[in-house]
Amino acid sequence: MAYCSSSDWLAMKKPAKNSRKGDNGRLLIIAGNEKYHGSAVLALLAATRFCDLAYFHSTVENAKIASSFLKKIKFSTPCVICGKSGELARHIKIADAILIGPGIGRGKKARANVGRVVAANKFCILDADALHLVTPKQLHAKCLITPHEGEFKALFGIAGTEANVKKMAKKYGCVILKKGPVDIIASPHACKFNRTHNAGMTKGGTGDVLAGLCAALVSAGNPLFASACAAAYLNGFAGNLLLRRLHYHFNAEDLALSLAEAAAKIEKK
Repeated sequence: MAYCSSSDWLAMKKPAKNSRKGDNGRLLIIAGNEKYHGSAVLALLAATRFCDLAYFHSTVENAKIASSFLKKIKFSTPCVICGKSGELARHIKIADAILIGPGIGRGKKARANVGRVVAANKFCILDADALHLVTPKQLHAKCLITPHEGEFKALFGIAGTEANVKKMAKKYGCVILKKGPVDIIASPHACKFNRTHNAGMTKGGTGDVLAGLCAALVSAGNPLFASACAAAYLNGFAGNLLLRRLHYHFNAEDLALSLAEAAAKIEKK
């Protein structure tokens, strides 16, 4: 068995000394609704430290509520470009990668946006609600999906065993990061496992953090499978640092804000 390690993180691209703003990842995140604004915030907090530019759209359908929702996002982090509905097509076009799913709900607008993203021939990371709004036949070689056991079974109709994760990755040509006590990460040609996490990470929102991190790494020019392995390891490594400092008393926001410190510790070693 091959397990994720610090080597997976160290293999991630680093910004070139002469690079300019945008060269190291333009990420579009479509997340959150009026009930689940936290999912969007957590994904953004994780992502903005590992890519140059983050564009944000929600699936809130009511214009008045959408305006209030965007204010919450802007208040939560200034490191994001909040887009209006009329700008979505342009942001899809300029994005190097797109994350869709955390907290979007399962309404008509959310379903339409998932279909639009998957059909855009862009690198896309599908998480949470998006996994209930896509069909296996829509998946392709530029898709990374991040299901837990229930989401995997809902999408493919089978249990998320090692054999089945490998089989579905090969059948649909995508990369799967199946979350669990031991994460199973599979592409059509490779498979790794990640056991770097702890019981404090069962709290709500840690999956949103992982999805945001995965998406940022992909947007920065890293391959899907390598990004999934590196993100799973770093997410768990950060969680273990928090465990030493706070025991089990940390939450998903603490995790998102600890990722950069965790990455620096690995890189200094």
